[in-house]
Amino acid sequence: MLLSANTIDKIVSSMELPVKELVFGVNRPQSWWDEHPEQQKIFEDIKESIKNEGMKKPLEVTVDKRGYVVEVGNQRLRALLELGITTASCIVTKQV
Repeated sequence: MLLSANTIDKIVSSMELPVKELVFGVNRPQSWWDEHPEQQKIFEDIKESIKNEGMKKPLEVTVDKRGYVVEVGNQRLRALLELGITTASCIVTKQV
C-alpha cells in the first residue's frame, strides 16, 4: 500500500470499520452515473477487482458530525455495499 506524504502526515489511526457506519463524502445520484457511462465502467472494474482480490488500498476517512466520512474511496465504498462486504480497512485522517 502506497500513501502520499501528505496522507501520512494526517493519519490518526488505521482500523477495520463496519461498512454500514461509513458515509459517502461524495454521493452521486443515479442521474450522474447515467450521464457518465465511462465512470460506470471504471466502477464495475473496481467492483470486480474487490470481488476477486479484495480491497488493495484502505479507504481514507475523516470524522465529523455525520460519522466516518469517506474522503478517498467512494467508489470502493459503493462496491463494498453492493457486494455485501461488511467491514473495510480504513485510515482515519485529520481534516486540514
